[in-house]
Amino acid sequence: MSQNPLVRKKLRSRFETVKLLESGGSGNTYLLSGARRKTHEYSLAKKTLRNRFEIVKHLGSGGSGDTYLAVDLDLPGRPHCVVKHFHPKDTDPAVLPIAKSLFDREAEVLYQLGNDHDQIPRLFAHFNEDGDFYLVQEFIDGHALTQEIVPGHRLSENAVLNLLKDILEVLSFVHQNNIIHRDIKPQNLMRRYSDQKIVLIDFGSIKKIGALGAGLTISVGTPGYMPSEQAKGKPQLCSDIYAVGMIGIQALTGLIPEQLQEDPNTGEVIWRDKVQVSDAFANVLDTMVRDRYNQRYQSAAEALQALNSDLGLSQLSQSAGINQNTDDTYLLTYRNFLLLLGIGLGATTSLIVLVLIYTFINTGTSPPNQPTQLNNFIEKFVEPRFANIKVNHLVAKSASNRGVYKSNSTIANTTKEEIEP
Repeated sequence: MSQNPLVRKKLRSRFETVKLLESGGSGNTYLLSGARRKTHEYSLAKKTLRNRFEIVKHLGSGGSGDTYLAVDLDLPGRPHCVVKHFHPKDTDPAVLPIAKSLFDREAEVLYQLGNDHDQIPRLFAHFNEDGDFYLVQEFIDGHALTQEIVPGHRLSENAVLNLLKDILEVLSFVHQNNIIHRDIKPQNLMRRYSDQKIVLIDFGSIKKIGALGAGLTISVGTPGYMPSEQAKGKPQLCSDIYAVGMIGIQALTGLIPEQLQEDPNTGEVIWRDKVQVSDAFANVLDTMVRDRYNQRYQSAAEALQALNSDLGLSQLSQSAGINQNTDDTYLLTYRNFLLLLGIGLGATTSLIVLVLIYTFINTGTSPPNQPTQLNNFIEKFVEPRFANIKVNHLVAKSASNRGVYKSNSTIANTTKEEIEP
């Protein structure tokens, strides 16, 4: 049975969110807990950890600690890196071991996934110093999607479709390893400057399917991008799909998730009336953000396949339109050619008929003894040919007569010679 939207909103309101000091920061973990959060003033500015990682500045804070930008003194060029300091803001004895478990699990997952996929930060170090725990990971030189998905600004359908494809491609790799990210949102998606690829960051909220402690009711996520089953502490792989779908709707409408209403009867997000979008793409997004998780795409790979099918149909439709326009152009050209050909033949035929009529009229109206154009034509072209033919005939006849005469003379002479002896 679908959860009542009012109940879901009430659950979401129980989450305490921490505002990042900078949009590029990471390390946001939101724990559902009734304990009061205590804020600790702590700074690692200018401190060097393990005589190697020199802290440069503070990036942001989250439920499990703080995040810093640092430089690696051991490597040539002193490249930047990110240091996450495990320093929970909630000191509840029941929450602390769970937060520590999430922190250790983040290091484990980064080590597992970061080396196998270039769109996931690599783990450089994970250690304990002076009783505090630290995690050092790759620094991503880029900007968060919060700079592309801006409230009040709408992106085109094609831009959103390609964006979701880029997100789902890296998320598919995460899901293939039976890992739920649980905190997909624009702040945790970076556009890397070097190749413009999407990099998924902040694995501090991940959950491994089948991991020990799966029955715990601690909920992790961000309001607006978190579906109902995740709010109840029972996330699925498709819980990440819900978050990706909400990012797509946010980019299309220019509205943050909290500004979107829900159907009071079904709990479904109401958004299609706020933007013009193709039915095929809208249907994919609706499936991604279904209230019931068993009605969504069950993994990133399945959602990506649906988007690729939608993109293929869109391109096929555009191609069909282009081919239809091309065929229409060819048909129009062919018709114009036939029309011009008919006009040309008709004009030529009409000219010939006019010349013949004009000639006939001139011939009929000329005096008997006055040469006409037809007579001139006959005198110039026809009579010389007939004269040549007549002369040739006479010459041939004369030559033939001479031959006969000569032959008769030869016969007569021969007879005369035979008689004389």
